[in-house]
Amino acid sequence: MRIHTYFTFHKTGRSRCNLIGTTVLALLLWVPSALFADISTLQRIIAAEHKVGYVGVRLKTFTSSRGVRTFEEYVIHKPEDAAYRKVVSVVGEHKVLSEQQNRDENRRDNRRRDQDENNRDNRRRNRERENWRQIRSLFSEKEIQLIVQNYNLEHRPSDEKIAGHETDLLIISPRFEGKPTKRIFFARKNGIILRVEDLDAEGILRDMFVYTRINFDPETVERKWRTFEKEIKPRPRRSHSISLAEAEKMFKTKPIQPEHLPPGFQLQDIRRIKSKENDSIFLEYTDGLVNFTLFKKSGDPPRLGNWQRREHSEIELGGTTVYKYQVESTNAFRWSGEKIHFFLVGEVPATEMQKTVESIIHKAKEK
Repeated sequence: MRIHTYFTFHKTGRSRCNLIGTTVLALLLWVPSALFADISTLQRIIAAEHKVGYVGVRLKTFTSSRGVRTFEEYVIHKPEDAAYRKVVSVVGEHKVLSEQQNRDENRRDNRRRDQDENNRDNRRRNRERENWRQIRSLFSEKEIQLIVQNYNLEHRPSDEKIAGHETDLLIISPRFEGKPTKRIFFARKNGIILRVEDLDAEGILRDMFVYTRINFDPETVERKWRTFEKEIKPRPRRSHSISLAEAEKMFKTKPIQPEHLPPGFQLQDIRRIKSKENDSIFLEYTDGLVNFTLFKKSGDPPRLGNWQRREHSEIELGGTTVYKYQVESTNAFRWSGEKIHFFLVGEVPATEMQKTVESIIHKAKEK
C-alpha cells in the first residue's frame, strides 16, 4: 500500500511532516491485518462474479407481508457479461406468518386486497416463467466502500458443502443498531457465491437463495448461452439515472434533499421515471446493504397504490399532515408539499425515517 507524506513549509524553509501522514500511518498500524484480509475477501467475491461463467439451478425464498414464498430458478452467467435468471417452478406458495395475521385477513377489505395481490402474483409468476430477468451485481464499488465504513466483515472457513463445492463464509454484520446481517457462502476454489442469507435486525432469516446445481465448465456455459441467447431479452428499465442539474431543470428548482440521514447513509443515485403524465424522480440512499428511496412527483396527486391503501396512521410534522405506514420491517411515509408530492420508503427504523421526513419538510419551507 502506498503511503503519501505531506509537508508544510515554515518561513525558515524547514519542512515538517503533516499530521495527516502520521495519522494514516497510525491507523495502518492499529487496524488488524485480518480486517484488510476480510475486505479483500469481499473484493474477491465481487471480482469472481465478473470473471467466472456458470450455469445452475437455485432455490430462492423471500418473505413478504403475506408470508413466505419459495421458487426454483435457472441462472446463466457469462464471464464479463451480466447474469440472467428465469423461474422454472414454484416450490412453495405464500404461507401465513401468524395467527393474528390470519384473523386480520378474514376481514372483507383484506380479502379483497388478498385477491388483488393473488392476481398480481399469478401475472408476475407467468411473466417470470416466460421472461428472463437480469440479475443485479451484488455490490457496486460505492456500496463496498460504505459496507467497510458501516459494517464488520468476518471471513471464516465453512465445513458445509453446497452443490458439491467446499465453501468459505463471509459475514457482514452491522456496527449500528437496527441494521441487518448478510451471510455469504462462496466456493473456496473460485469465489462464486453459492448461498446468501439475509437476516433482519433481530436475527430472523428473511430472504435467501442457495444453488442446488452449478456448473463452471466454459464449454457448457457457452453451449447453454447459445441455446437461450434469443430468449434473453431484458426488459428496459422504466427509469434512468440523471444528474442534479437535470433534476433541477425538470422541477424548475433544486431537488430537496434530506438534512438528516440515518447513520452511514449516502445518496447513491437520482433516477427519472418515464411517464407521459407527470415529472417524477426518485433519490436512492444506501449504507451499502440497506437502501431507502425518496420519490418526488409534480402535478396532480399520484393515484393510490397498494401501499397507500394499507392501514396507516396520520401524524403532524412541521405543520404538515404525514401518512405513516409499516409492513414488517419496511416503513413508509407519504405527504404533499407545495405542488410536489413525496413518498419515502425503506427498511430503516421508523424513528430515523421520521427524522428524515421532518428534515425534508423543514428544508422545503425554507425555500
